[in-house]
Amino acid sequence: MATFKFILRHSSRGSSHCGSLCVRIIHSRRVKVLTVPISLHPHEWDGESQQIRLPGHSAERYPYLSKAADMLKNYHQEFAEIACRLEKAGRYTVDDILHNYRCGHSPAGLYGFADLQARQLLRSGQERTARAYRTVSRGLIRFNKGHDLPLSHINACMMKEFETYLKERGKAMNTISYYMRVLRAIYWKAVKEKVTEPKRDNPFENVFTGFQQTRKRALDIDSLRALNSLDFSTLLEQQSLAPVNTGKQPKEVPQEGKAVDSGLYTSWRYFFFCFHARGMSFVDMAYLRKENIRQGVISYYRKKTGQKIEVTLTPSLQRLIDSFSGEVRHSPYLFPIIRDACRPARLQYENGLRLQNKRLKKLSALAGIGGKLSTHVSRHSWATTGKKQNLPLWVISEGLGHSSEKMTYTYLASFDRSTLDRANEQIALALSAPPAVTGGFAPLQG
Repeated sequence: MATFKFILRHSSRGSSHCGSLCVRIIHSRRVKVLTVPISLHPHEWDGESQQIRLPGHSAERYPYLSKAADMLKNYHQEFAEIACRLEKAGRYTVDDILHNYRCGHSPAGLYGFADLQARQLLRSGQERTARAYRTVSRGLIRFNKGHDLPLSHINACMMKEFETYLKERGKAMNTISYYMRVLRAIYWKAVKEKVTEPKRDNPFENVFTGFQQTRKRALDIDSLRALNSLDFSTLLEQQSLAPVNTGKQPKEVPQEGKAVDSGLYTSWRYFFFCFHARGMSFVDMAYLRKENIRQGVISYYRKKTGQKIEVTLTPSLQRLIDSFSGEVRHSPYLFPIIRDACRPARLQYENGLRLQNKRLKKLSALAGIGGKLSTHVSRHSWATTGKKQNLPLWVISEGLGHSSEKMTYTYLASFDRSTLDRANEQIALALSAPPAVTGGFAPLQG
């Protein structure tokens, strides 16, 4: 039988601020924590009795706390009824409890429907999209003062107000676009499945659903060479791995006896594997299995789009893979990111991603590179380097696994101003040059 316990999560701003009341659900040794829309000061909660301490009737917060106490009773009853119903039905999980709770608020509620879709996406391996559905629907519920809302309430006016709400909280335009596009997908799925009737006016017509060009996150070739030339010779000798040759000598050689951070070396190898694998995303690299390599080709499906990608196994890639062979001897994966078969792979990938980004900051400082270095920089850098080598846009787009060339534009850095200035000078000289013998326009007169 599942157990439920309400706990007060204290505010990070101190005891003078209200914390959030949460319910901890435990079943079959699995734990889930759900926040309920009740905010309390520490002295207003009695954890032992699981009750809200009510002040005198004349106290300023009495009306709110009295209403919150009634809500708490309803939550106790609701969770007990859900557990009893599931016990009678047979085997169930803690996720089933959450799903029944969320769907029980409204048969056509936003979160209930989004959660159902997310569960189906998880079964098909689309973890990223499933998380997006849950995260974005929770965002709209927060805007709605913590209350779930019927899908039929989603209209143009609400979406415009939600957009303003996100702007006021400092969200970037591309983040707002992400929220709106995910909500739009949820809404039209609900319409398609006849969970709600379509509005006469498109609810998402007047909100931002496009892409705003952001500051470029690519390294130029000199910065890439500086990063690639970092001297990990001590570890390279231990791993029998030669550095990828760029034709440039290392910038500095560590002093004798100076220990090289093995974690930074690992981060360095991950970064350049992604770069040499045509800007492979870190998530795709983390999930690569040994069976993904056949006859000198790395073949995999992108986690984000499901598109099949094939990359020829170059000597540089092979050396980087071989350098991890000792760490993944008994693992089906190519890299030691997902290690424990008993823990969720997604959780291990996310931990690996956080650690990689943390280490990349140190690598950036070590190489003397200005600006923030992250896992996605490798992907952007591959695309931008390709552009500066005058590769056609369709080639770069195909290499990145983009569904359209339009998406590739957001990856490519603008030409340097000096390049455009030189082009402008050439155009001006062409206009002022004397006409050719075979004819042509005369120079423009001032």
